[in-house]
Amino acid sequence: MLQLQYKMQLCFINVHKAFTFDKKFRMKLFIIALLTVNCSIIHAQYYYNDIVSNTQSNKQYALLKQNKIKKVTVNSFNADGSASDGFQLQQEFDMYWRKMTTTSRTITGATSILTTAYENNKVKKIEEITKGVQQKTEYTYDDAGKLKTISSTMKDTALKYQTTEVHVWQYNSNNQPERMLKIKNVKDTTLIQFIYDEKGNVAEERWSNKGLLLEIYYYYYNNKNQLTDIVRFNQKVKKMLPDFLFDYDEKGNIIEYTTIHMGNSNYNTWKYTYNTEGLKQEEICYNKQKEIVGRISYTYAIN
Repeated sequence: MLQLQYKMQLCFINVHKAFTFDKKFRMKLFIIALLTVNCSIIHAQYYYNDIVSNTQSNKQYALLKQNKIKKVTVNSFNADGSASDGFQLQQEFDMYWRKMTTTSRTITGATSILTTAYENNKVKKIEEITKGVQQKTEYTYDDAGKLKTISSTMKDTALKYQTTEVHVWQYNSNNQPERMLKIKNVKDTTLIQFIYDEKGNVAEERWSNKGLLLEIYYYYYNNKNQLTDIVRFNQKVKKMLPDFLFDYDEKGNIIEYTTIHMGNSNYNTWKYTYNTEGLKQEEICYNKQKEIVGRISYTYAIN
């Protein structure tokens, strides 16, 4: 995951590599990253990535289990509507929905197999081994089901390199996230603190390291307390600009998601449709010029 969710999360390598290839191949790997449970193309807003995305992912898992879905097949299409050659992605659950295996193949023939383990209807562990690189992310929860820790490790056996990152979440008396410690390679600790608005929503996310303020993210909501904007101060243009924008339907499903590219004014907008069971049916990606970049559709099977 380029601009990673938690720097060690499992889609990091695939997405990072994607930006060294042609446009069509970049799109394939971008899709793989978006479809990986708990993987999103996010700069690093930890409240969104750790808390919000984790909650959304667990709800998606519960919805698949509720509908007895055993297999999800993802079909990819080019901007002209033709099927994407060589791209395959499937997700399959075991008999008791305790493990999901995500198998993907790109146009180059590269295959990736990722396993996600669940416990008490929540994601417990995500693991992938590809070409000598082992990536693992583990989650723990308290007795009330609140996220306690996320521990991520990446090992490269060829380069004999290992990096770790642990997120330790702490809550206030209202059971709201109060702060998070991001501990990288055991030694480097960044403090993430949260400020709430009058409605009890996270309004600010402040990062500091050794007493130095590093970054502030601002969260904005609609009148239903649904997150609509994630904003920060852009040093280049000297004003507040959004990184991400969200829009919802009447059922609370995200129907539009916009991500602004770092360092320039380009952006991509994903538009989603859902079936009667509330499962995603189709996603279409548009660029700034409102041209279709690509489209993916979902097929669900109960056996």
